[in-house]
Amino acid sequence: MTEIASTHYPPGPSYRDRLRNPGILHLSTHEFLERNAGTYGDIVHYRAFGRHVFQFNHPEMVQEVLVRDAAMQHRGIVMQRAKFVLGEGLLTSEEPIHMRQRRLVQPGFHRQRIADYGGTMLQFAGEMTSRWHSGDSFDIHRSMLELTLRITGKCLFDSDVESEVKTISDSVTAFMGFLPLAFLPYPHLLLKIPFGFPGRIRKSQKKLDSLIYTMIADRRRSGIDHGDLLSMLLASQDAEGGTGGMTDRQIRDECLTLLLAGHETTANGLSFIFFLMAQHPDVQEKVFAEASDIFEDASSQTLSAAEIYDRLPYSQRVVAEALRMYPPVWVTARTAAVSYAYRGLAIPAGSLLLVPQIAIHRDARWYPEPMHFNPDRFLPEAIAARPRHAYFPFGAGSRICIGENFAWMEAVLVLASVIRNWRLGFPGPAPKELPLSAQISLRPRDGVVVSAAKR
Repeated sequence: MTEIASTHYPPGPSYRDRLRNPGILHLSTHEFLERNAGTYGDIVHYRAFGRHVFQFNHPEMVQEVLVRDAAMQHRGIVMQRAKFVLGEGLLTSEEPIHMRQRRLVQPGFHRQRIADYGGTMLQFAGEMTSRWHSGDSFDIHRSMLELTLRITGKCLFDSDVESEVKTISDSVTAFMGFLPLAFLPYPHLLLKIPFGFPGRIRKSQKKLDSLIYTMIADRRRSGIDHGDLLSMLLASQDAEGGTGGMTDRQIRDECLTLLLAGHETTANGLSFIFFLMAQHPDVQEKVFAEASDIFEDASSQTLSAAEIYDRLPYSQRVVAEALRMYPPVWVTARTAAVSYAYRGLAIPAGSLLLVPQIAIHRDARWYPEPMHFNPDRFLPEAIAARPRHAYFPFGAGSRICIGENFAWMEAVLVLASVIRNWRLGFPGPAPKELPLSAQISLRPRDGVVVSAAKR
């Protein structure tokens, strides 16, 4: 670009400020990013781990950074280094591999196929709540991790992975611990350490590889099309790019990515949703009223799961507002592949570019009283009054989450199915805040303990 760019950078927290103000050091990462946005404005600059870091906190910048300037960027440092675990899956691969893989995976997420998955979502949600007892208190985050894992396993592998739940859940937890390693030098060497976080990650990776490669081999041997995502991946051919089908390694990378990312983020989102339901019984009753009417119609009119979803507009707004307040994908990161100019600023190659969902979603300019739970923020007229990218829980641009529609349907159907039959509360006084852990995804730090009463 020929634009003359300035190396006079916007304000941000300096090393000296961070050392002089110990409170900053005790903030979790998401709190640090929110504080930066509130203190320094729409563009924040600081240095960390020897890199320039630019934080962009305005909806217009979401489009500029993640869409317009995408060709000048690579994935963020965490996703780059996550290749040691995930391989060249959709979360980690660069162009042109990413676009080829997306073309091959995309048919598995067409609307009709997702509609077919809806029945599984309702069935498994019903089986989960059939084991609940009125008056029980339990960690609903753990329940959601198991539920979404079963749903993902069935839709991905046509397999009930209930017997593998602990193995896979432990593997996800171990992988979430990868975040601290990603910022250290030579993480591929650290992963060879046979104990601690690295040892747990390697052990988990071997278990998941064994599970996935066995399924791939069995499916290739049988040649049977199970109508699931794995069968679709095995049969896929890149007609547009002319590069043929996927190798077992490529299928493994995509399956592992979808298995880990697909169930973890949705489970966290559902946990936040049910926390808010227990915290706001008035909203919960509106969901109950809507769900009761629709499920009664469904039983009399034989509605499909997709038709049920389409008739749950209030529940959809509840999910949207929960993901605004608690976005499981809480920050989108990129790395500048080349030096370029942005709004008159010089962005050096290698700079870390952060576009934080959690800061923009909680910005009072777009959402007055941002920590007040109000599903009506997502009425059509309210959406139209905001900038387009004031809300982007699934990312933006060519790397927007391929499973977005799947996740919407799963969250809405599970919410309606549970609240239709159960009233959620807390075993003690309602907590005002939910402690969070901002790792690769945003998750409840200490789980979400609720009480359930049969309606």
